[in-house]
Amino acid sequence: MTDFTTDRAEEMIDPVTGEIIDQKDLAERLLAQAKEQGVSLVGPGGLLNQLMKNWADPIS
Repeated sequence: MTDFTTDRAEEMIDPVTGEIIDQKDLAERLLAQAKEQGVSLVGPGGLLNQLMKNWADPIS
């Protein structure tokens, strides 16, 4: 029996290129960019707050 460790339903696909997005790499790049720009990770203007706001309030 074959054991698959990844579920294809959980993969993120880039809508432009159609390529599978490496979620860990994406998160690491976001954290590095926030650090370079002096953006806090938490708090009212923090990265996590902004990500949640964008996720909760999609463009209509």
